[in-house]
Amino acid sequence: MNDADTEIASIEYESLVFSRHQSEMSGRSRRTGGVLDQSAYTLLTLLQAGGPASIGELSAITGLDASTLNRQTAALLRDGHAERIPDPDGGMARKFRLTPAGESAVDEERRGSRAVLQDLLEQWSQQDRETFATLLGRFNRSIEDRSGRTWPRF
Repeated sequence: MNDADTEIASIEYESLVFSRHQSEMSGRSRRTGGVLDQSAYTLLTLLQAGGPASIGELSAITGLDASTLNRQTAALLRDGHAERIPDPDGGMARKFRLTPAGESAVDEERRGSRAVLQDLLEQWSQQDRETFATLLGRFNRSIEDRSGRTWPRF
């Protein structure tokens, strides 16, 4: 194996491990003290960052099919975290928008998630944290460029 193959093999393996860790800690999950499950946290964050969105728009960003998103958004509506509104631009599809309760829940979840990250990275230098954030953002944007699905940013 040449150096490039070794680097790619290492990145592939560490990505696998990271995704497993991420699924355990991101959104913290209700069973570990969080207020939202992972799908709710993801959708509420998308609505917070990108504004109201239809099922079609959420599908274009997440790559999830409409039936999955219908189930997930039904839970957001049931829990009072989102509401359906007419398209502000006059389109036919109704959109989902955060409610004040949804805004509060996603903010609380984010504070908890950031506290976990702060704890994990407290021994890292500021430069290392900045470098990691920059490279992770660059990696995510490369994936978005390849998939054609751009996630909104704050």
